[in-house]
Amino acid sequence: MDTLSDDEHREFAKALLSFGDMVIEMREFARNVSRGNLDVPIPGTDNELAAPLKALHSTLKHLSWQTKQVAQGNYEHEIVFMGEYSAAFNAMIEQLREHQKEHKRHVEELDKANSIFQAITSSMTELIVMVDKDSLERLFANRRAESMLASGISEQQLYDILYRHIGLMENDDEPKKEEFMLAGNTARQYFELMLYPIRWFEHQAVACVLTDVTANKEKYHLLEDIAYRDIMTGVYNRYYGMRTLNQWVQERFAFRLVFVDMDMLKYVNDAFGHAEGDVYIKSVAGLLQEIPGTAIVCRLGGDEFMVLIRDGHGSGESDIGAALESIRGRLADSSETDEAGNTRYNRSISFGIVEVGEGANVEVSDILAEADEKMYEYKKAHKNQRRA
Repeated sequence: MDTLSDDEHREFAKALLSFGDMVIEMREFARNVSRGNLDVPIPGTDNELAAPLKALHSTLKHLSWQTKQVAQGNYEHEIVFMGEYSAAFNAMIEQLREHQKEHKRHVEELDKANSIFQAITSSMTELIVMVDKDSLERLFANRRAESMLASGISEQQLYDILYRHIGLMENDDEPKKEEFMLAGNTARQYFELMLYPIRWFEHQAVACVLTDVTANKEKYHLLEDIAYRDIMTGVYNRYYGMRTLNQWVQERFAFRLVFVDMDMLKYVNDAFGHAEGDVYIKSVAGLLQEIPGTAIVCRLGGDEFMVLIRDGHGSGESDIGAALESIRGRLADSSETDEAGNTRYNRSISFGIVEVGEGANVEVSDILAEADEKMYEYKKAHKNQRRA
């Protein structure tokens, strides 16, 4: 057997040390790769032992990049070099791709539905406001609601009313209907409010639909006013007066009732015609409306009037009596005269005043009878004066 020379021994030792370094380098590289650390230094080209590990490292790096792309929503990647893992990975990508298409379709449908909803609510005359039932957070308001807030009605004023009505809702799914009035800078607005409990995305919400019924209210008030007014004189009619009197008696308010009778109206109608009688009636009605305080003047019919005054809303009985005497004097001063200056007839009134105390348990018929009796006593006491 040939023996190795010293140079050969040195070369062999050098190769053995190099092999040991490659093994150590490959082992350290393999340890990091096995732990998922792919950013470690890669063995050089002279380490032939690490070639398979370097190929695995390159594959894992590429797979990591593909996974990041998928995480960002790019589902156009596939794996073709890792056997069963590739098949499982590609199947997952296909499912994600289908889910993405389905999600996109739902988003498009939702956007389309939202556009339709926005278009419909923007053109509606109703005000629509969506509010979270628990937090009272405003979730949506259509253009009509937003523009109304610019008309002098504050946002806080509107939402305070909405929140108050929402707070009174029962814990059920039944709609609720209310009416309310808002006072702006220049006018009042009346609204009909419908509250609908609904699910709005992740919120348990209430849809508030407000309809401006101001025009209808004004028409109603106009018709009501026409129904409650005497056509000739413009004061309240018998229906309104008796309804008010009954209400005050039922609620046991303190008030005063004045029964007024025009003197000599029948004579004026017979002697000078009903046109002259109408002038006389209008004169009395106009003067009665000048009674101090908040007096409700009603024409009961023909020559009879009734005046109702709540306590705290006008003068006392003596002041009312003095006001009526003043009216009587002004009527006398306005009596009709002929061309020669002679009085054709005397204008005057007779009246009776009844005071009803707070909490009094009385009948309407008794009050009217008492007022009528006092009026006739007054008429009788002033009979000779009228003749003169």
